[in-house]
Amino acid sequence: MQKNNNNRRDIKMKTSHIFWGTLFIVLGLLVLINNFTTIFMDWGTIWKLWPAAIVLLGISLLIKHKLGKGVVAGVAALIIAVSVFATFKTTAHFIHDDFSIVFDELDDREFEVTKYEEAMDSSITKAFLEFDAGAGSFNVKDTTHQLIIMKTEGVKDNYKLKRFDSDSSSKIQFSMKHTRFRIGGKNYKNKVDISLNSKPVWDMEFDIGAASVKLDLTPYKINDLNIDMGAAALDVRLGDLNDETNVDIEAGASDIDLFVPEGSGCQIKTDIALSSKNFHGFEKIKKNFYQTSNFEDAEKKIYIEIDCGVSSISVRRY
Repeated sequence: MQKNNNNRRDIKMKTSHIFWGTLFIVLGLLVLINNFTTIFMDWGTIWKLWPAAIVLLGISLLIKHKLGKGVVAGVAALIIAVSVFATFKTTAHFIHDDFSIVFDELDDREFEVTKYEEAMDSSITKAFLEFDAGAGSFNVKDTTHQLIIMKTEGVKDNYKLKRFDSDSSSKIQFSMKHTRFRIGGKNYKNKVDISLNSKPVWDMEFDIGAASVKLDLTPYKINDLNIDMGAAALDVRLGDLNDETNVDIEAGASDIDLFVPEGSGCQIKTDIALSSKNFHGFEKIKKNFYQTSNFEDAEKKIYIEIDCGVSSISVRRY
């Protein structure tokens, strides 16, 4: 009897060795390879596989066969190692090379409020806003007779704006030069308030990190809205001034609130992992596919696609 107990302890110990050995070897190899070359994979999608490790660990507890138990534990360790590395890679995507943490006092002379303006040309019928920033508070609110006005608050000389015109269209590129967090003294966060002209049809692209984003787009004709964000709080209110609006959101761990007009037909497609979702006023057509009851008959239509990890998602009609 004592011998059987010892054998069981040996099996458990060996299974444990297989698990931890595989975990450390795979994780170490991935980090080592990444230090010398770039591993091109869709890490955001791979990260979603981590629940499989929990299933495999549960199976390993039920298996009595020594070899089978070790194989299952090893595969579980492999998945966990890849998932941990994928988490690192997807997080690093939102932290650019110019990200820095500064441990000192922030002199008032390093803080400024700046206003950027671009004049409206009557020939412009289509406009494209490309917004690239890290952490901060970013808002679209109010209309303007100019093409665009941006009021920024934050570290001095931290933003740049470029404009490209072609025939009846205009492209605005606005980006943050540095993402800084200061520990000690005053803490000034990056803040940008955006006002747009309501005459052109707008395409918008936001690439942001850990941010609070509020977009009141009801006064504008929105054709395409693309948002790629990390750990952010997103609040978007869409209008019905354009016949068709396409919304594409890719997010990490985020809080997403969307508001769509009740008179517009709306369709939602999702690819989400561990996320809670509330689609008020929508009917589930099939897995990951939802529509409002008036979608087919509505003159104005909104198409929404959401791809995210651990997030809270709410879409409401108003």
